[in-house]
Amino acid sequence: MAAVFCATLCLLLAGAGCSAAALSPAECGGYAVAPADDASKQDARWAGYLRDHLRRRAEGGIRTVPDEGTGDRELFGLTVRIDTLLKGDFCVERSRRGVLIAARDERTMLWLQYQLMKSLAGEDRRIDAADLPPAAVGLRDTAGRFAFAYRAVYTPAAQDDDLAGILSTDNVETGWGLWGHQLDRVLADAPKEVFATVGGETCDGQFCFSSDETFRRIEEYVADNFGEGGTLPARFVIAPADNDAICTCEACSAAGNTSRTATPAVMRMLGRLAARFPHHTFFTLGYLSTGEPPAVRMPANTGVIVSAMELPLSAGALKSASGKKFAVRLDGWKDVTDNVYIWDYIQNFDDYLTPFPVLERMGERLRFYRDKGVEGIFLNGSGYDYVPFDDVRTYVLASLLRDPGQPVEALMRRYIAANYPKSGDLLAGFCVQAERRAAASARGLNLYGGIRDAEASWLDAAKFAAFYDELGRVLPTAKGAERRQLHELLTALSYTRLEVARNHAAGPSGCMERRGGSLRVRPQAGQWLAALEECASFAGMKHVGESGLPVGEYLGAWRSRIFQAETVSNLLPDTGLKAVSRPDEGYEDLGVLTDGVRGLPVGYHYGWHISSADLEVEIPAGAASRAQRFEMSFLDMPRHRLRAPRSVEVYKDGALYRAFVPKPDAAGRIFTVSGPVDLSGAERITVRALRPEGGRTQLAADEIYLIP
Repeated sequence: MAAVFCATLCLLLAGAGCSAAALSPAECGGYAVAPADDASKQDARWAGYLRDHLRRRAEGGIRTVPDEGTGDRELFGLTVRIDTLLKGDFCVERSRRGVLIAARDERTMLWLQYQLMKSLAGEDRRIDAADLPPAAVGLRDTAGRFAFAYRAVYTPAAQDDDLAGILSTDNVETGWGLWGHQLDRVLADAPKEVFATVGGETCDGQFCFSSDETFRRIEEYVADNFGEGGTLPARFVIAPADNDAICTCEACSAAGNTSRTATPAVMRMLGRLAARFPHHTFFTLGYLSTGEPPAVRMPANTGVIVSAMELPLSAGALKSASGKKFAVRLDGWKDVTDNVYIWDYIQNFDDYLTPFPVLERMGERLRFYRDKGVEGIFLNGSGYDYVPFDDVRTYVLASLLRDPGQPVEALMRRYIAANYPKSGDLLAGFCVQAERRAAASARGLNLYGGIRDAEASWLDAAKFAAFYDELGRVLPTAKGAERRQLHELLTALSYTRLEVARNHAAGPSGCMERRGGSLRVRPQAGQWLAALEECASFAGMKHVGESGLPVGEYLGAWRSRIFQAETVSNLLPDTGLKAVSRPDEGYEDLGVLTDGVRGLPVGYHYGWHISSADLEVEIPAGAASRAQRFEMSFLDMPRHRLRAPRSVEVYKDGALYRAFVPKPDAAGRIFTVSGPVDLSGAERITVRALRPEGGRTQLAADEIYLIP
């Protein structure tokens, strides 16, 4: 077999072409499927697989795809071969009346057969492959090598085993004996010697990797569940718990541990396990306390998964100081092991329901990883939780993992056009523009951000609102699977619409309108709330983000704090507060304190002004002169170091006028100060909120009301 070898997978029916005399499959009476080597059990099995699956898709079934050539009908030949000596990962050879497909392994053969069936359907109407994603390999001479040997995408679509096979992606939940930070499953209820010594005290939140008991328990787990690995080798991640605590017991310190690195002791543990199980492979994480590589070469059956958390998702990130530092660290790991994988991030983990245009950024990064010689990629997304455009994103990312040189926009447009006949132009236009804005943004995408971060990096509120409205108009015209998918998409985007509306208050895209000198909630807000309530119809749309905030709890807070809230006259709207204390980065705009929209008690992204110091603002004296009552609220969330102030003080012309002690609501989440005031006659009025004493706490302040 004379294979034409390419360095990378070609996108659009790539290759050298075929003879003008070649017959189209549609011109033939049917298909004859055969193994390249009758004596090969693998070839025979995969020929049978192709025959069976093609027959199910063929009009006429067995008449179109017979068990063997019969009569004088001219059949189009499909020949299947597993070739472990293939230079690349796959090869397609076109003859006058047939195609030979060859793959280096069975996993690639599965992917290649679905590529073939999709391409056949493009030329032969008798074949139905409408359910398959667009093919990258056509019916021409083509060969290629995938950019990465390991390709995992942690998205809802990729959790489907059938689709994972079609896209040739790996699954971290089924493909590893231990993954990520799962070592605690093995070391649960372990004795004291398994746990780290930190500052002379036992730390049950971290492990000691010099302990013989730690080794014994891992050894027992591997042997009992995966054997010696001679027949079926497995991969394991052996890494510290997800915190920066480091064991500095006598043994770990002797291995080289310091208060800044746990790499020496972890490497010694990996070496012991690698020697005990030479057929298995043991990885650690290049992250936190094990971020820096060891000084010596690692055993052949060990490796590292380097976290890209420090690499911003922004324009020019790879050339920035952070990018250069990351490249140096990556090179350091490459110097000590050939098994270097990357753990990268494709999701805003605080907000699953707002689009996250990461594809252009990820294409650039994947090209960087390929050029660095990285062997495997894990793209960490939302797992099983729904995210908008997940099918598009999963298809594009899987394609880029095979060949990151492909143009992202073309991949998106091809997939959307094939799967969204009614709404394709609308969806593609939105996705392409979102990707372009995100790719050009110096601000970058925030992995733990709210709607303000999205608007700062890529989301245009007015354009999104227009897209949302148009999607609502297109939805009723769609049918079947497209209509179901659009319904789910519109439901999720209703969360984003509510967030945009809350963030813009009385602005053009906001949820409020001014009537007779006071603010009222716009009627459309009720429609957006009702649309999001449809989330109950979708199993994957229970939570807003990784923290587990239920969508229903968010809806309840929005209704009670904004939609159904009592209207309060406030002398402050449309007047500018002046910051006296230094604002935190990203919180320079004090408008959230006077926009007329109350903060929601479900998290700090929802209408709160964050201050890591005591908060002090100046109120325009003219607006305050008619005030009879003062009110201000704060969010109390200890796990985020957000605490209610110990006191809120009001000053008139530099002298303390009144001090208020905040009182909690029934849930203990929102603390409010409220009381009568007389601010007339003062030329300068300031409000100062004092943080609790002790600890690194922050303030999250809500609306300031001056009530006449």
